[in-house]
Amino acid sequence: MSTAIIDSKGTEIFFTDSGPVPGSDDYTTLVIYHGSAFTGSTFEKVVPLAGKDNIRLVTLNRRDYAGSTKYSDSELEDLNAGRIVFMVRAALEVANFLVWFAETHKIPPVSSDGKSGGLAVLGWSMGCAWAIALFGHPDKVPKRVYDRLKPYYRMLILYDPPHLAFGYELPCELKRCLPWYNPDFPTPADVAKMMPHWVSSYYDQSKFSTRDIMQYDFSSRTERASIDSMTSEQCARNCDSAALVRLEVPMLTVMQPALRKQTEKALFDEEVTREIFPNVEIVLQVCTSTLGSCLYGFSETERMYNECLEKGIGLRPIKFQYLEGNHFVSIVR
Repeated sequence: MSTAIIDSKGTEIFFTDSGPVPGSDDYTTLVIYHGSAFTGSTFEKVVPLAGKDNIRLVTLNRRDYAGSTKYSDSELEDLNAGRIVFMVRAALEVANFLVWFAETHKIPPVSSDGKSGGLAVLGWSMGCAWAIALFGHPDKVPKRVYDRLKPYYRMLILYDPPHLAFGYELPCELKRCLPWYNPDFPTPADVAKMMPHWVSSYYDQSKFSTRDIMQYDFSSRTERASIDSMTSEQCARNCDSAALVRLEVPMLTVMQPALRKQTEKALFDEEVTREIFPNVEIVLQVCTSTLGSCLYGFSETERMYNECLEKGIGLRPIKFQYLEGNHFVSIVR
């Protein structure tokens, strides 16, 4: 467990590093950005398994989570006003951490065939908003930073993101299914209390193949949830309800228009594709028993991507993949 200082302001990012893979000079460094409420510690069971797949695993805590720098009052003001500058700062922080880690730890660069080495950045759930931020603000991130990352950055993995990470709009009749619009959860504290069960439940999404959003299960929880298999110690270590209330609730509400603009730049802009890491591979994964919000994030991105291709717009390839299980399938056993 370590802390990186990533800028001249002294911004600290707490992270856990599995270390170089013994005997390997072409391992891939996988950097994970966690989702809402659940910290990087949620991936603790995966860390010891990384080396066998030639992966150096780095899990960090985003700002406002334990060990990383809290947001200032002025930064929170931008967040609560829904200003896109909040995500511009996120893009710079992601870039600075990746540059710092790659250069400080002298990780292997991307191999000549592009199949090993380098950096793979994974956003889980709402962490995907941070993972794509680096692609969504090319006019704000200095070119020299992109140039320093170019030898290393080879893959972006969007692991079970909800539609909210992209800023997609839900049909009005489904909005009431979201906890913060549900009268049963009138305060942010109420939302924070129920959210772990909402996101970690197992849902019957057998009608997903229809791509009809009205057929998805948007219920607030089911009888079986991954959170129920965690000990009280794991819950205390993995969950941060204070950060959820302070940071995530505004991200899920007032920041949505800004996140939509970020997504359109990062994933669906032909000029950005040509100029920013054109060889980076994007993988979008959805879990088959996940919450309806994540199914919509997957299907709407798939629809928009195919629509762009039909129009002849040159985009970075996106692979769409399915994982068996719920939102926590690769994290909590």
